[in-house]
Amino acid sequence: MKRLLLFLFVPYILWGYSIHTQITFSGELRVSLRTITQAFNALGYKFDVASLNVQSGSGLIEGTASGNRTFTPEVLGENLKEQGIQIDSAHADQNGLTLVLNTENAIWNVPLIGSDEGSELKRVNSAQWFRVEQGQNIRIVAPYTSKWYPEIAVLDSLMHVLDSFRSLEPKDEYQFELPQNAYYLKISNAQGMKVIHEGMWIESMSPGR
Repeated sequence: MKRLLLFLFVPYILWGYSIHTQITFSGELRVSLRTITQAFNALGYKFDVASLNVQSGSGLIEGTASGNRTFTPEVLGENLKEQGIQIDSAHADQNGLTLVLNTENAIWNVPLIGSDEGSELKRVNSAQWFRVEQGQNIRIVAPYTSKWYPEIAVLDSLMHVLDSFRSLEPKDEYQFELPQNAYYLKISNAQGMKVIHEGMWIESMSPGR
């Protein structure tokens, strides 16, 4: 709570468009970048990296947060917290935003495919990401009577690819078992995003179901 209050007493509210941002972080690079970026996106801001200096287990990111809404630092603090990021220090003024973050326990906050429920994709035009649980079988069904060309990647909690599949043949559905240590799932269409744009159903199934 004390760390979050560092944001609440910042004397400035930054007024959108372009905010110079410097972030020192400790944690794995892939997850750190994704979780930090998503925290900015939740405010309606795009975070563009200008430079990146990474050493073992830590790094320094300099970039620009761009948007046309009022930028309220305490709201960013709440969004970082939702990604599992600990704020060690923070400062905002007319020159921009400086953060020191501990991202070692960061979790990219994307939808979870639970063991007893599914997820329906509607009108999306980019690859979709999910969190998954251990020991799941995943079934993905193309929309209506359409077929699709599965392009799947399964990653661990540090965003390392554990398994991938890309089909050159159209399929009504695709079912597979997640490998050990699976944590993230990326779903796309190898022949463009038109099929996924029309919708798709994803569910977890018990082995042997």
